[in-house]
Amino acid sequence: MEVLVEEEVGKEGIVEKLRQRIDEVFGLKEAVPKRIDVASFVQARLEELKGRFSHRDVELVQRLEHTPSICIPLDILEKIVDGLIKNAVENTPDEGRIEIVIRPRGEGTEFSVRDYGIGIVEEAQARIFEGFFATQDTFAYSSKRPFDFNAGGKGADLLRMKIFSERYNFRIEMDSRRCKFIPHEKDMCPGKISKCGFCQKREDCFASGGTIFRLYFPPAESIEKCTGKPKRD
Repeated sequence: MEVLVEEEVGKEGIVEKLRQRIDEVFGLKEAVPKRIDVASFVQARLEELKGRFSHRDVELVQRLEHTPSICIPLDILEKIVDGLIKNAVENTPDEGRIEIVIRPRGEGTEFSVRDYGIGIVEEAQARIFEGFFATQDTFAYSSKRPFDFNAGGKGADLLRMKIFSERYNFRIEMDSRRCKFIPHEKDMCPGKISKCGFCQKREDCFASGGTIFRLYFPPAESIEKCTGKPKRD
């Protein structure tokens, strides 16, 4: 992208600003890893984020178990956690449900975010981590306010997570099922379960579709190996 701008525009200042913005958005600058207790960290992020979507009527179900510490920079994990929760909220209609689970998996930690929202059409799922790909029809956005229903951006958060997974040695998987009542990409959800003509109760919506992201983090090794610094006596 930087090369393209330089070739087309020929202005070094623009290229440098673009490079700085890419580093800022995608966390490409070197960051110091730390040993982190995932459950405590996610709980703290949830408390911070709840105020940002207090205008939404979304049920949050949390099951946060104690797991081995992981090794990753704090700001990187914050971007991951915030991005997954924001994505789930924006794809879940009011009166819907989101489940956030942390549990042991093998020797490491599994962190998953499941929304019982509208899901992603099958033909789009293969491109979900490519970036600048909207999970919803761009022209159908009802709002650009973060955390509003259907207010998702162009998928940069998911591309960023894929880059992080390769850089910081964790795995990310996604499974999604498009809501059976709105099977096509341009089909619209009313944004509130009680306004949906197909659902007599909330559980009808929960059973119709949704998306889950699962992340697996290997356990942190010693402090020295994690941070690259010798342990202080």
